[in-house]
Amino acid sequence: MLLQEFENLIADNPAKANRHLLAWLSDDAKRAALYREMIGNQFVLAFPSGANANAKSIPSELPVYHQQAYLLVCPDHVNEAFTNSVGFSNAPFLELGSGTFMLALDKGKEHDEQRQFALSYLAYPAKVLNALSTASFMAAAVLPLKTRKFDLADLAEQVALRYMGFLFGFAQADHPVLERTMRQAYRGLNYQMMARHFVSEPGTVLEAGRGMAELLARTTTLIGIYQQAIGKEQEDERKRLQDEHDELADFHVKTAPSEKPLKDFEPVLKRMAHLSQAGGKKDYSTTELGVIAVGLIEGAVGNIQAAICNAVSGLLSQPANVLEEIAEAARKAWQHSPELAGESGLDPYIWEALRLNPPAAFLPRVTTKTLTLGNNPPIQKGRVILLGVGGVTRTQDAKSDQFSVSKPSSAHAMAGGAGQCPFSSKTWGIFGGNVDAPEYFHSCVGQTASMPVVNHAVRQVLMLPGLAESLDPHSGLPVGQKKLWGYGTTRYPLEYKRSELLRQTSLNVFMRVKSPTAVHAEALKAVIKAGAPKIEKVLNEAAHIHFAWFMFLENDAVLNLNTVYDRDFDSYIEHFALKVGPLFDRIFEHIEDAPPMPVNDYPREFIETIRRFNRRPVADYIYSAYPQTEVGQIVQNFARKFPDASIAHARDVGKA
Repeated sequence: MLLQEFENLIADNPAKANRHLLAWLSDDAKRAALYREMIGNQFVLAFPSGANANAKSIPSELPVYHQQAYLLVCPDHVNEAFTNSVGFSNAPFLELGSGTFMLALDKGKEHDEQRQFALSYLAYPAKVLNALSTASFMAAAVLPLKTRKFDLADLAEQVALRYMGFLFGFAQADHPVLERTMRQAYRGLNYQMMARHFVSEPGTVLEAGRGMAELLARTTTLIGIYQQAIGKEQEDERKRLQDEHDELADFHVKTAPSEKPLKDFEPVLKRMAHLSQAGGKKDYSTTELGVIAVGLIEGAVGNIQAAICNAVSGLLSQPANVLEEIAEAARKAWQHSPELAGESGLDPYIWEALRLNPPAAFLPRVTTKTLTLGNNPPIQKGRVILLGVGGVTRTQDAKSDQFSVSKPSSAHAMAGGAGQCPFSSKTWGIFGGNVDAPEYFHSCVGQTASMPVVNHAVRQVLMLPGLAESLDPHSGLPVGQKKLWGYGTTRYPLEYKRSELLRQTSLNVFMRVKSPTAVHAEALKAVIKAGAPKIEKVLNEAAHIHFAWFMFLENDAVLNLNTVYDRDFDSYIEHFALKVGPLFDRIFEHIEDAPPMPVNDYPREFIETIRRFNRRPVADYIYSAYPQTEVGQIVQNFARKFPDASIAHARDVGKA
């Protein structure tokens, strides 16, 4: 029993107990087991915290580095923290320098006005959010999915960054700034919310603050431009922003090419610039608007990334029969409506995965008075509270730890189905309460805007053919999801059958010419010229080569061979070795570090040499207008259409 083990550790060595608790909370399986024990016993876990007791959010009378913090996971206890504005404070967020942002404000006039203001400018039609989601995934997936193996942590982060960039109205050139500052901010946010109790990274919050200041400066500049461009430089940037908006507006989904859901889309920063009043009661300065915008972006990017990764991980861990049901739901949702990011048959599965593993795993609070929760000892005023969000979506029933779409995470449960436990509702648990219920005054205002992109990204990833978790080469077991302090995913290697989506591959061979360069380069030109008919014949007979050409680089010091071919590298190169081996023998006479010859006798060595000389495209980027069309298909289709034409003509037309 983990609770008993923890109590024994506390008695023996509090520092060791602290380290063990961090390890349990950072591990999905261990955390679930701990929560199950605590919920069953209605237990509040007191633990030694290493956080600075002289921080702004903690009363100064507490001794430095000698405070006791508390972990709450029972649904009733967490619900109390979410709804009791008198007993609990959001003051821990003050350390992030966000004292004017609603997240760091306790319930009151300023908090309520900001919240209503945010809800007003984040309200978009579903078709707009779905279109933005589709565009964001397409933009983010361009590079990661060019290879068979990819890191979902990177892909999901790029999806979140693209989505927030589009939604808020940043320029494309702002993407590197968003990427850098959001990584800093998310780490700082997670540190302040949870990790500071267990590890010491005093520079983390400072680094996050510097990043947020940089993004705030850029955000306020954009708000000013959206309000009123002044001078030629701002006018030029306003025009660039409009051009990028028009480009985004032209994006359409394949089921309805005549529709342009983004035609009249107005990004958040532009809305804020024109809607600077909260219910007609308060005017916000440009800096105040920037603080609100940056605070929302900071809270969204990391959580979107975590939600995508947690959902995919939870779904891929299901038995084969359940996983096939999930994949089929994804395919049907796409066939029914490709532009639909959410509200599909896949939704219940995603919500169930997030119920078991919410993206924002922990939230901090400070008690503002002495509180008693159940039969536990009183918690004194000024104590730091850690809310385990993953506990609030469970019940005392052990079955609530099991994946099942029949649980209250479904749409039926959310609507208040009879006999359903309200604490397992997807809205209540995952986002800190129903956004429309006033008692949940700190529930996530961006949940409606964020979930469409999560749903869309999860669906698109699940539809990748042969999707599977990558295996550790040493253990042979799935590498799985790696997290930072139980929050955002730092690494999640996956792989899929890329050949079923992109059949063509580029070969870019760079061979260093022997010295004297001029002499050997001229000899190579003569060899290639004389061998051109043979090369052409072999290429015409091959059923997997689209293009091929030689060229010299670096003043004839490097011979470059470029081809585009179908499918397997080894079989393609071996074909060359067997069919034009003598030609390559003559070429290699003039190349440094050549393979053993004759090539026909050493095909494996030839393959490894070409592999060594080959250079992958930058960022593995390669574009194909017809990614699943092979040479053989081109020839066959042409022959059926033009039966009297030659195969060579078919190839020429197909290549053209």
